[in-house]
Amino acid sequence: MTIEEVQARLRAAQARIGREGRFALTLSLDGREECYITHWFRPDPHAFEDCRAVSSGTLAECLEALDRYVAANVPAGPVREEAQVLMAAE
Repeated sequence: MTIEEVQARLRAAQARIGREGRFALTLSLDGREECYITHWFRPDPHAFEDCRAVSSGTLAECLEALDRYVAANVPAGPVREEAQVLMAAE
């Protein structure tokens, strides 16, 4: 899977969840081939940003967990069109 495909999955998840905020994917580059995904958001407009862990493990495990997280958190109302994605490597 290319980085562009991973970014597209994260953008699609953000669009489906329909909340302000962003998903962050952190990759380990020390040979462990691990990653984790977090969801950063503001609970209300005047609050500090909060972070919720979505998953850790292999990339495939994280993306599967992302799909489950989004399915459990899809709002009833309309969804946002655009999404922010933050990616980092340690």
